[in-house]
Amino acid sequence: MSQQHPGRRRRVGRRTVSLLAPALAGGLVLSYGTPVQAAPQDAPAGTSQQAATSRPAFTDGLYVVQLADEPVATESSTAPGPGERLDTATGAVREYVRHLKREREKVLDAVRGVKPLYTYQYVLNGFSADLTAGQATALSRTPGVLSVAKNMVSHPTATPAAAPAAGTAAVGALAPADTAKFLGLEEKGGLYSKIRGGQKRAGEGTILGVIDTGIATGNPSLKPLSEPRPDASVIAKKWKGACDRGVDLAHLVTCNNKVIGAQYFNKGLAKPTEDDWASPMDAEGHGTHTATTAAGAAGVKATVPDSGISGTIRGLAPAARVAAYKVCWTEGCFTSDIVAAFDKAVADGVDVINYSVGGPNDEPANRPEYMAMFNAAKAGVFISASSGNSGPGTGSNGVPWVTTVAASTHDTGYRGTLTLGDGKTYDGVSIAAQGVPSAPLVDGAKAARSGVDATLAGQCQPDALDPAAVKGAVVICARGGNARLDKSAQVKAAGGVGMVLYNVSAADEEVADAHTVPSVHVPQAAGAEIKAYAAGSGATATLAAATTVKQRAPQMAGFSSSGPDLNSTGDLLKPDITAPGVDIVAGTAAHGTFPGEQGMMSGTSMSAPHVSGLALLLRQLHPDWSPMEVKSALMTTATTKDNAGKPIQRSGKAATPLDYGAGHVVPNTAYDPGLVYDSTSAEWTSYLCAIGQPPLTADGGDACATARKTDPSDLNNPTIAVGDLVAGQTVTRRVTNVTGTAGVYTAAVKAPAGYKATISPKTLKVPAGKSATYKVTFTRTTAAFDSWAFGAVTLTDQRHTVHSAVALRAAPLRVAAEATGKGRTGSTALSAKAGFNGSLTTKVYGLYAGTTTTGTLTGTAASFNPSKLTSASVKTEVTVPENTSLARVGLLPSDHLKGSDLDLWVLDEDGELVSALPVSGSAEHVDLGPGTYQVYVSQFALPQGATSQKYTLHTWLIGPDTKADRQATVTPAKQSVTSGAGSKVKVSWRDLKAGGTYVGVVHYGRGTETVGATTLTVTP
Repeated sequence: MSQQHPGRRRRVGRRTVSLLAPALAGGLVLSYGTPVQAAPQDAPAGTSQQAATSRPAFTDGLYVVQLADEPVATESSTAPGPGERLDTATGAVREYVRHLKREREKVLDAVRGVKPLYTYQYVLNGFSADLTAGQATALSRTPGVLSVAKNMVSHPTATPAAAPAAGTAAVGALAPADTAKFLGLEEKGGLYSKIRGGQKRAGEGTILGVIDTGIATGNPSLKPLSEPRPDASVIAKKWKGACDRGVDLAHLVTCNNKVIGAQYFNKGLAKPTEDDWASPMDAEGHGTHTATTAAGAAGVKATVPDSGISGTIRGLAPAARVAAYKVCWTEGCFTSDIVAAFDKAVADGVDVINYSVGGPNDEPANRPEYMAMFNAAKAGVFISASSGNSGPGTGSNGVPWVTTVAASTHDTGYRGTLTLGDGKTYDGVSIAAQGVPSAPLVDGAKAARSGVDATLAGQCQPDALDPAAVKGAVVICARGGNARLDKSAQVKAAGGVGMVLYNVSAADEEVADAHTVPSVHVPQAAGAEIKAYAAGSGATATLAAATTVKQRAPQMAGFSSSGPDLNSTGDLLKPDITAPGVDIVAGTAAHGTFPGEQGMMSGTSMSAPHVSGLALLLRQLHPDWSPMEVKSALMTTATTKDNAGKPIQRSGKAATPLDYGAGHVVPNTAYDPGLVYDSTSAEWTSYLCAIGQPPLTADGGDACATARKTDPSDLNNPTIAVGDLVAGQTVTRRVTNVTGTAGVYTAAVKAPAGYKATISPKTLKVPAGKSATYKVTFTRTTAAFDSWAFGAVTLTDQRHTVHSAVALRAAPLRVAAEATGKGRTGSTALSAKAGFNGSLTTKVYGLYAGTTTTGTLTGTAASFNPSKLTSASVKTEVTVPENTSLARVGLLPSDHLKGSDLDLWVLDEDGELVSALPVSGSAEHVDLGPGTYQVYVSQFALPQGATSQKYTLHTWLIGPDTKADRQATVTPAKQSVTSGAGSKVKVSWRDLKAGGTYVGVVHYGRGTETVGATTLTVTP
């Protein structure tokens, strides 16, 4: 799109939140994660909603407060240089920290009773504190405060494949997957061969920070490294952290020269449970698993209980040091703790941070966690983050300064065979150490306890199976309703000896789980046939012990979250890359979820540490590379083919860049990528401005005023994406030569189907250490609108192929979403750009004066609580019928006292806030879909001397049968358009009544299809 994406919906405060029901996070209400810029002290009345500063509906709870002044990591006098880590021991840093403390104390002195739980100073400047609604409101208007954001909750992104209780650990013939071998690290010329000393010294001199559920320091994969350490002086120079053993005496950690740091952050946890130990000790196993996947010792003997898996395991960077930062608890991982962990990790001196934690995919890119990551990356720390486990279209952690990782399979498969009494066999996924001789085969749905619904029994839900019916039998259980591992536990509890787990959807995948009885997991079609056989009399089945097979890989995991990215509407391709994340055996905590010291897990939580481990190796080999150069090296050398030379699959079909980004990691070629796509924090700022989510600035000013105006698609990312291409668009990229010698590269582009593409120049001469720029122009020809198509850009010389995936989605029309007009009689011109050849039709609905609701507001409301309204607030119910083209409620400054500030809040029938956050002044409106809403007008401020005023709430409900108060006209009603060419339409009106505001909607059509709309607001 054009610069700044005209018409792109602003997303500040757009997250739907509950104001009426306590959230999971310790009973907190209103879980805003969006940073809300503090209101300026002299905001003029009537500031427009698009330009004004937002202010939240503060309630009692825990908040993250950002303050003016840059944090240490980005302040010019203290920020590290290129290729360096932050050094917190310098005099300049100590003096600047004292300055930040003085400024923070001024803010705290201004609002009585605020006591920080955490103070942030390295990657974010501010603090977190439990605040009353009044304190939060006062802070938001205090000089020196940039934002006040509510504590939010995220979660680890993994599924354990281990039984919930200890079983008999059988040593079988199933070897754990060796992902280092699958990735080719030990091949001749592989990445290990580039390291002096090979695998034994892989990761030496680097430090991995793991922000997760903690760490079990006694795990064999985290045993002390041999002494003396060749990298002792390197580590001593960069490491500034410490080992906090904890205060829970039963769960203390003991660090060593492998795990050199451990911290825990639990102040965001409102109500700790007995499993929330005040210690860095891992209570769940997830953090230990991710740490040892990336940097666990080599040659560790491993056995997964309740399975036949036994052998040796290793991390990718076994000589790297580990620092653990525990932020995830039984209820989740909270914003205040996560920011504190990033702050500490960067100050401690880590090189890479693994973040196997995810939240909703609609969270804005400028929320506190992401801005902490922004400044961490700016300070030179590489961050690998999981994309999420919710399947297609749900990718999270979609910010450009982190490497977002999808999950795919490796080449080790585990198979089991079910043989029915009639001789028919079925192959499925199993890691059972032992088989089951011929036994009765029983469908769980036919074996329900008395009074239990057959569906629940069919899913083998708790206490649903009748022991008399399943004792000694192999039980058929449907997927869904409860955890897979719980199903086998229920079968065992009822006396069953084996389980057949079947998928209920053809899209589901079979998963290797360590079940408490021998089990096999089969597809939907097989499950239906097995159930049909079991319905007959005398049905029996035999389960064979599992075997290991080499399988076609990688294939995308069905759970792996994919794009498009919502914040950029697809202009940033996420996830970035995929790596092994299915059936990963690594170290765990020998308590809680896992009964042993090793466990099998699947998730993007497992794929992210693979990329973290590879980043450690690349940082060891190329210590001068920036985080974005490491990211680029991994992405531009990735593959989209599996080990059979065929396209990577997802659920039986070819996967796309929306699934895997650049492709699957090929680390051996990432060592020497030739060219890299680097990007800077200034470019990230321009990107945030382009998507309407600007970062906060140290002085509270407009970060976008000085940022370079750009299109989100022009961010210098190693992949290219345009999520709303109208007719055609030119995208620019910059590459930097990191080989040490000059290179001449031939540029080529493979156009996505339905497009033509040209690249210029076709030859790039790039001196060593220098950069060159190229442009690619994409033009739609026959591509379907609203559908994605994929291509590639390649830059090749005699030794390198630099590959960039291309993802395009065509849009039929670009028009402004909003337009305004003035005068009782007048007109306004609207611009349109069509992405097709043919006829463009236009029709105007309105203009409509709407209806008004009036009353009197007395006093002011410093905070908004819908359950405790005062005389300064009023509630009105508004119902929007189906087929309404536009429903809008709004306040106008012209109706109210100059200098007053009225806020508009709208809640749906479930008590969810659906309005954007209020702004300074009294110019606010909210557009609504069909349904019934509670609309609140709240008087936040009055001019000096005033104690009350009359309010006016406007409501516009515009539908196909709504009669216009004054009919506007639009010309031309129909015109011929050419793809890529601009066109104009003119909307005119006459004889409007003064004193009100009129609203209309202009619809644009292509044949019978509506392809765009502009809402027109006219002030007579």
